[in-house]
Amino acid sequence: SGAEIVILDSRKTVPGTLRSLCEADDIQLRLDSGPAKVLGGKGVSGLQLAQRYAGGWQSSDCIDCDLILVSGGWSPVVNLLSHRGIKPIWNSELACFLAPACEEALLTAGSAAGIWAHEGCVDSGRNAATQALQMLKNPSQTATAPVPGGWEGPIDPLYEIQISGKKLKSFVDPQHDVTTDDIRLAQHEGYVSVEHLKRYTTLGMGTDQGKMGNIIGIALMAEALGKEIPEIGTTTFRPPYTPISIGALKGRNVGAHFRPLRRTPLHDWNLSAGGTMTMAGLWHRPWFFAREGETISEAYVREAETVRRTVGLCDVTSLGKIAIQGPDATELLNRVYSNAFAKLAIGKTRYGIMLRDDGLVMDDGTTWRLSENEYFMTTTTAHAAKVMAFLEELIQTRWSDLKVHLTSVSEQWAGVAVAGPLSRQVLAACVQEPGLVSDEMLPFMGVVQTAMRGGIPARIARISFSGERAFEVYVPSDFGPEVMQDLWDEARPMDGCLYGLEALGALRIEKGHVTGAELDGRVTIEDAGLGRMASEKKSYIGSALRKRPELLREDRPRLVGIIPRDRREIFNAGAILCVADEVSGYGEGWITAVTHSPALGHWIGLGFIKGGHDAWQNREVVCADPVRKGNTAVEIVSPHMYDPKGERMHG
Repeated sequence: SGAEIVILDSRKTVPGTLRSLCEADDIQLRLDSGPAKVLGGKGVSGLQLAQRYAGGWQSSDCIDCDLILVSGGWSPVVNLLSHRGIKPIWNSELACFLAPACEEALLTAGSAAGIWAHEGCVDSGRNAATQALQMLKNPSQTATAPVPGGWEGPIDPLYEIQISGKKLKSFVDPQHDVTTDDIRLAQHEGYVSVEHLKRYTTLGMGTDQGKMGNIIGIALMAEALGKEIPEIGTTTFRPPYTPISIGALKGRNVGAHFRPLRRTPLHDWNLSAGGTMTMAGLWHRPWFFAREGETISEAYVREAETVRRTVGLCDVTSLGKIAIQGPDATELLNRVYSNAFAKLAIGKTRYGIMLRDDGLVMDDGTTWRLSENEYFMTTTTAHAAKVMAFLEELIQTRWSDLKVHLTSVSEQWAGVAVAGPLSRQVLAACVQEPGLVSDEMLPFMGVVQTAMRGGIPARIARISFSGERAFEVYVPSDFGPEVMQDLWDEARPMDGCLYGLEALGALRIEKGHVTGAELDGRVTIEDAGLGRMASEKKSYIGSALRKRPELLREDRPRLVGIIPRDRREIFNAGAILCVADEVSGYGEGWITAVTHSPALGHWIGLGFIKGGHDAWQNREVVCADPVRKGNTAVEIVSPHMYDPKGERMHG
């Protein structure tokens, strides 16, 4: 195509075939020559040549050019055999590593076996096929490696051109800018293993995986150590040899299969009851249970209203559950929770806040005391694994003297929340001893171990996330569907309902209860409005650092309730709270969760604003949402917007 080509060959003589090809295509062939230095700034403009002389190289003339191609030698593709632990052997005649014959049923042929001539490659392929057929008939037969070779002229291994009196920058791995000096520096620093060389210099760690520079790097290391290349060895070559896109490796992990999916024991039951599922952490949980013709908005509003009026059932299996046992179980809990657990009575449960080492909130949940040395901890769905790992780290590294054992039992227990004014009637009809769930026997925050109908063992705690009289019932997972059906058979005639995450969110926002949306890793226990749960009488994880001046500022964002001034307006989670006449920048706070409140008859939300509720009473605030809706005038109120005294949970 009009290009002028010059071939530099370090050998004194070359085969006649190569000479003939060069002459036929008008290509200039220069022997005893090599590249010394590329010329040019932002692009290639020329090449300084080197001429071989006795014992070394010397500078020669320069040629003008705009493209330089360098041959890195030929290396057989031994990746698959190397991956199987078959060490390649150096062949000095061919200047490459070859895979030896092995006991495994693996055969090489052609250039992978170091055979370079076309006819030789064809013959070796036929021979490999014949051996494979024979090994199928006689598995005890071992493979034999073909005789390598086939170059018409001898190879001149050239790993570096050095010119006396000149400092040259010679790249071995162009992708990672590894030079010959880097190889020698690695040896000087004591990295004499080829594996250490690879990690110290990053040689061969680019996308070419060492195809261009590994042999050269190994040769230079051998020279620096005064050894032969076979003594240095190689790194392990692994497939794939030909680069492939990450997209080709993703396999089936796309769409719904992008991450593992966990289903509760009630999954099929929820689907058969008309539930629409959604993701919560890694779990599939019911989102809402729509009746015919209902939208999600109509369904969750009906569900939340029904829970407040009669009774509702919700699958809460996905909550993290940890069994804590041992004589020091109480001490462990007293150290990890900010509030006191040392005097928690048997048969009682307590809501607890767990802080990180830096004093910020990590998670919240309830812990039930089942006996003197046994507790049952529940965590949020999203943080179950994090809490388990944190507790294990504590008892294995920091407090190894504590005699306590932890077991994740999240999948061993199916959980159902029974919430609403009629919850006790439903539960009493389904347990073998109804008296055990009476107000006297099971007061608020009480725990009982009993049996459901049919003798199914159960743990029942009287706790509420909805703000209504409510119970959480846990049974062995295999019995989950049976117990759920039994509870539903009692609740349905009472005009009860099944409710999902959307209604659960509406109920908790009305009450001002926090979840992961609020406890996002930036929040202190005071920010969340739970400062009274931070004990001043004991030491616990985060107790010192939570008192840093920055975390005690009065103008820190605090949890608040948010309602629109015009009760007909709606607003969105993620919007920014600003002073009415200063809608700009980061604002004064943000909104974490919103819902339509069936109990209050309008939209409400939770969020954080500087100084909290008291600092913003009777002040004009705007919910700024320029992309989705625009500005909405809102009021800042207490986060406890429904039944602030908690009277409905008792009785």
